[in-house]
Amino acid sequence: MAPMNKGLPLFLAALVPAFLFFNTPLTNGRHQLANLQFEAAKKAFNTQDYFPSQQWAQLARLNAPESAAPWLLIGNCLYLQGHDSQALPFFQTALRMDPKIGHLPPFLNQARDRDGASVAASKLTSGQLYSLRKKIGQMIMVSVPGTELSGQKKAMLNAGWIGGVILFNQNIKTKDQVAQYVETLQDNSPTPLFVAVDQEGGAVRRFREEHGFKTLPSLAALGQTQNSNLAYRFGLLSGRQLKEAGANLNLAPVVDIDYALPDSIISKYHRSLGNNPEVISRLASEIVRGMRSQNVIAAAKHFPTQSIASVNPHEGVATSGISSQELERWDFLPYRRMIETNQLDAVMLSHVIYKSIDPNFPASLSPEMIQNFLRRKLGYKGLVISDDLRMDAIKRHYPLEVSIVQAVNAGVDILLVTDNFERRVMDTLVRAVASGKVPLRKIDEAYARISRIKSKYGILARGNRIPKVVAVKSPRNSIQTTGRHSTGSAAKSTALASLDRFSQTPSLSLGTTIK
Repeated sequence: MAPMNKGLPLFLAALVPAFLFFNTPLTNGRHQLANLQFEAAKKAFNTQDYFPSQQWAQLARLNAPESAAPWLLIGNCLYLQGHDSQALPFFQTALRMDPKIGHLPPFLNQARDRDGASVAASKLTSGQLYSLRKKIGQMIMVSVPGTELSGQKKAMLNAGWIGGVILFNQNIKTKDQVAQYVETLQDNSPTPLFVAVDQEGGAVRRFREEHGFKTLPSLAALGQTQNSNLAYRFGLLSGRQLKEAGANLNLAPVVDIDYALPDSIISKYHRSLGNNPEVISRLASEIVRGMRSQNVIAAAKHFPTQSIASVNPHEGVATSGISSQELERWDFLPYRRMIETNQLDAVMLSHVIYKSIDPNFPASLSPEMIQNFLRRKLGYKGLVISDDLRMDAIKRHYPLEVSIVQAVNAGVDILLVTDNFERRVMDTLVRAVASGKVPLRKIDEAYARISRIKSKYGILARGNRIPKVVAVKSPRNSIQTTGRHSTGSAAKSTALASLDRFSQTPSLSLGTTIK
């Protein structure tokens, strides 16, 4: 649809496109966009029984998800019928997509300069709104574009509406380049950021040899050695890699038990330490200890487990009928051990639905899983991080706004939402708090936990600069262990050979958001 002239009166702005649609011959299924808009305009102008707003929104998304035109058209249609409150979100969406839109209804003249969250949010004082946005911003973790910062992300960072970023392959060319990029990100944020990365080892690692980093073998290889000192060295190396790049949060280790399901994203890519929960607990604790030695936060994942599912969460939602007793006996064990020894500061959630615990929501959106099992039964007090809420497991079943509100009410502290959705996340939560759909205490509790962990690891204290990397001497003889593991040179050679062999695992070809 051609853009409307700015000087047209409101009624012409809506009637002209409708008139054109009414008089445009549409044959042989051509001009699908015009067809849909024709039906929308016809419905709006010729009947009092207009579509519910959700159906209007669906129509606009189907027509042109990146265009402001259908949103503006539908807003005008509803406004002319006298449905101001129904029209409001369509005009606001159109404004977000195209801030240069000309004429707007009189009651929306202030919409450009308003916070954009909702009419309800206008009841907050400017001081309350500023404080609320600051707290919500710390809960938002997003991906960033390419290797240069510009546009919306830069504006959102400067406004303090982003509390963390996650790095993917697209952001990394060399070790020096990514370190400089992270420094730029930090310089543009009033509050120092969490800078996260998936550096699991093996197939899932963002910092690779071609970038100037050392090879980090798979967890499956490490698990086969059952060697605690190797696990510590593994954690130390991965932590050092993050530190060199300026990152401070590793979305690792994976502590899922390997159930050897052929289509499991965990088994298929050698991402598990094995099938013995006691061994996984011991090795994962050493990995975390190694990362901590480099002042890097470890986030164990995917609570309670992703390996029980053969469906890739990037492609759909998985359900499991495993009993809560079995989960507690097996899959909770690594988390319980690390919580008991105060080793765990962050946990990332699975997108699997566990019917025995919560048949309605995946673990990442489940208050029963997060509040009852993770926090109450296991006594966990650290950060809870969602897996990407833009994965198909979530977005195919829940609109983004629904998943955000549900996640926060369930107890999620950090909302990982890749791509350019930080404004929608912010607006949704401001609106939800202002309307009472999200209690303010949920925001306050998440903000307090985030601030505590950022303080604990010196992220807030060190300002917006990357800390100077302190060289750590390689403990050439520290590979020795006690107990059932051999300390002889033959055993060491076998272990290292195993690590080298498994480090050749091919890279994942599942996009940039594998976690």
